[in-house]
Amino acid sequence: MNQLDEVVKYALYQCRAKNNPITETLASFVAQTIYNRKKNKFFLEEKLNESELIELKNETLNKLSNQNAVDLKTIQLQIQYDSAYIETEMKRQDKMKKSSNETGKFIDEVVTYEVKNPKDFEELTNLYKKIFNFLIYKNKELMEDHTQLQDTQSIFNVEKEIALALDSVIPKASLGPFLSLNPSEKVTQLVELSNIVIGIRLFNKKIGKGGLTLSTLQQITDYPGRDLLNQLRDEAFQTIEQCEIYTNFFLYIEQFKFTDKEIEAFKDELTFLRQYLSYILSLQEDVEITESQIEQNHGRFVKEIDDLKNLLENKSSAPKEQVYPKFGNLAQSHIGLFEDRIITVDRLELFNLLQDMRKMLKLSMPIQTQRQCKQFDNTKPDNLSLINYQPESGVQRLLPQYTPDFMQTQLDFFGFCVWSVVKKNGLLIPGKPALGVYKYKDKNCVFSSEAAINEFLAEPGKFLSGVIDQCRQKPQLIKLFRLEDSFKNLNLKINFDDGAMPSNKLMVDKQEQTPTHFIEKNLDPNYCWNEWELRRKAIQMANIRKRMTKATQSILSNFKVDSEAQVYELKDQSTSTGQNKGLNPLRPRNYQIGLRDKNQGQ
Repeated sequence: MNQLDEVVKYALYQCRAKNNPITETLASFVAQTIYNRKKNKFFLEEKLNESELIELKNETLNKLSNQNAVDLKTIQLQIQYDSAYIETEMKRQDKMKKSSNETGKFIDEVVTYEVKNPKDFEELTNLYKKIFNFLIYKNKELMEDHTQLQDTQSIFNVEKEIALALDSVIPKASLGPFLSLNPSEKVTQLVELSNIVIGIRLFNKKIGKGGLTLSTLQQITDYPGRDLLNQLRDEAFQTIEQCEIYTNFFLYIEQFKFTDKEIEAFKDELTFLRQYLSYILSLQEDVEITESQIEQNHGRFVKEIDDLKNLLENKSSAPKEQVYPKFGNLAQSHIGLFEDRIITVDRLELFNLLQDMRKMLKLSMPIQTQRQCKQFDNTKPDNLSLINYQPESGVQRLLPQYTPDFMQTQLDFFGFCVWSVVKKNGLLIPGKPALGVYKYKDKNCVFSSEAAINEFLAEPGKFLSGVIDQCRQKPQLIKLFRLEDSFKNLNLKINFDDGAMPSNKLMVDKQEQTPTHFIEKNLDPNYCWNEWELRRKAIQMANIRKRMTKATQSILSNFKVDSEAQVYELKDQSTSTGQNKGLNPLRPRNYQIGLRDKNQGQ
């Protein structure tokens, strides 16, 4: 275990013991940026002895325990937002990679399938099934609610619609031209086929004759993050206004009476606001690009739908040269809207995270002071003649009127005045590019005044090293200035080790109670209760259409068969003896007559 891991582990467990859980990423950053005043550098920039290691542990724990410190809140904002942003992007890229791999598998099955005889009905059927499976997968990618395909009837309807669309584009009997293509051409044709089939289903959805599992235009463009751009603009406007109030305070600080401790607190609050504003503006830029794409795809979708209605209205057929490209464009616009929606929802989650972090900071500047700062006017005319610039100083000056593409010049230190950062103990005052951009050792610097520029031109190296020293004293400036690589032996970037995210989860003590009696659920998703469905699948798997039944008899098999010889059953034999026979003698009978008078009663 190296010294950093030891300090981080110590801080994690001590904070948990104090009921103050923290993330491993936050503990790592704070441990690496503890300032050693004796050596004017971070502790972990060099190997530590035992006493220095103990001192580092105590300093790290003290800083992490002070949850109300504004500088720690700024670092928490940086760590949580950067981690969430990277994690979101990685999940999206992993999803895209997985989708690409699955699509590649289906395409490979089609492209690599060899049909030896183009007239063989069996082989053409197998190829057709592989193309059909590819189209089913591409359509399932656009599903938002997978519960729509839980019943057998819905699955049958979707597969039937895809099969009909496929048959209308490429009938099974017309696969001959497809077989003659090379692999790259086959891939292109499959992608176009997928778009056409999706476009046909989207058109069916629009006219109410199909398109199950596909979203309508209203559904795909109506989601919670649809007004995210307006929310970001409002938040950026409010934050810029707040930053201007704090900036005016420091520009006219002589008119106020505050203690040094209060002034330092105001300075840390300004740093938090500047960092928060940078994230808001970054999100706003991303969302503006996404919204622009959404508007383009939306207009394209509506146009293609209208064109298809005009072409196919009251017609049973239309030239494929006209409708197929429009079906493909319709599918591409729908896929673009689907992907842009996912990106916007992810950005909405990041914006909610920023707002939660912003609510954690309560500004300490009095309301009356803020009102006074709003009334100050810091717009002073620029005077380039006051700048004592000498080309021999080793500093290159870039002026707007003499430099092409001046507005595209990348500014270092996030465009803040280097002189204010060094001379005012980390104060963040925006520089004025109108006074020129001054390039020294590949660093493009701007300044807030002519006097600041003259001091920089006299000793440019001193100011650049002074910025690094200020970052050591105020570590929250490191990420804002993007100077993570300026400190040796430290890894201050949130990166990936072996493709894994650093642990940014809270470590807390939790307990759970297991149920007394577990209820096992053994669900087989492939279970089928229908006996006739199972028989149909068994016949498909057996594929007995080209099978022949044969039987052969061998010597060995003869002994394995249970056989019996057929013989006549033996008769029951017995001796023939005499038979006993009885006689039938006469039996005398006596009758009495005259008991009834025959003439009586006549």
